Amino acid sequence: MKNRPTAFSFLFLSFLLSATVLHAQDWQLKRDKGGIKVYVRDQAGTNIKEMKFSTTVEAPLQTIAAVLTHVEGYDDWVYASLKSRTIKQVSDTEAYYYTLIDFPWPFENRDLVLHSKIWQDKKTLALHSKTTSAHWMEGEKESVVRIKKAELYWLFTPIGNGKVRVDYTLNSDPGGNIPAWMINLAADQGPLQTMLKFQEMLEKEKYKNSKLAFVTNEK
Repeated sequence: MKNRPTAFSFLFLSFLLSATVLHAQDWQLKRDKGGIKVYVRDQAGTNIKEMKFSTTVEAPLQTIAAVLTHVEGYDDWVYASLKSRTIKQVSDTEAYYYTLIDFPWPFENRDLVLHSKIWQDKKTLALHSKTTSAHWMEGEKESVVRIKKAELYWLFTPIGNGKVRVDYTLNSDPGGNIPAWMINLAADQGPLQTMLKFQEMLEKEKYKNSKLAFVTNEK
């Protein structure tokens, strides 16, 4: 005789579904500027908020991927980036890299060592890029605070007529002695400027003419 689900099982399943729905809906709109929407939400175990930025661009997926995979070009558009260099190029779609970030006085500059992967959903043609901390790969430097918690996720979804919806999620902690309230107050400024600069890069000829074997443009 097969086991029948108990009332507790149904109750537990309902709780999980409710929690999933609540988690998916807990983004709060913080700012809507220049066609870019900024959302925030709380994170468990920290007072630093997670952030999401959404906008729409008009560019081929090949061009978008070319900008994202050119590490040495990050200083042209990533906010406050002083120096970006590739540590290890695993493949056309995977790399480890280093970035030095300029922080305002009286705080020390920050740096990150990151692992990045990019891939395309062959059915939807959506581009995904996930970047996480790999801080152990390179020694820390004097007078620079190493950011050890960093998770960045880009999603580029074609929506027709050459337009692409962009969703960028950021979950990080700059470390050091910066109060959480101060981080939350100004945390959207850098990524907001980054998104604006990213749109400018999509118009550069060196990226518009790129051809990447792992990306298929929307027809």
